Amino acid sequence: MRILPSLMLLISFSLINNFSVKPNQNLNFELEIILTNIKNPGNVFIAIYNNALNFNSDDDSSIRITYPIKESVVKGSFLKKVILKKGTYAFKVFIDKNNNNKFDFNFFGFPKEQYGFSNDKMGVLGPPTFQEASFKLNSNTSIKTKMK
Repeated sequence: MRILPSLMLLISFSLINNFSVKPNQNLNFELEIILTNIKNPGNVFIAIYNNALNFNSDDDSSIRITYPIKESVVKGSFLKKVILKKGTYAFKVFIDKNNNNKFDFNFFGFPKEQYGFSNDKMGVLGPPTFQEASFKLNSNTSIKTKMK
């Protein structure tokens, strides 16, 4: 009856393999975005990206955004929770205070509406790069951004 131990070993291996956590599984985690220093009510636009090509692009079309958010905000702070797959992300945000669905600039090219980036990063004379603003989502995470 040498078949019995071999069969038991095969069944045990099969059970362990089927019920163990595989390292390559796509796990989902909660990202909590907290925006502070909101000076005016309006609509908040948050664009979450999962790669440098799209984040660093001047094209902000919805095709490039991994997870877009548009919601009403009031003066003070705003909290939004989203579920995303494990990975590396960065986000851009602005408050549309005049409800025209775009980020407005003055004559000199300076923003007229509040904005921010993940990790409170700022670039020199422009937005930060994906590498500067990115964070790893491999557990439930909270990111706080003070609106400029």
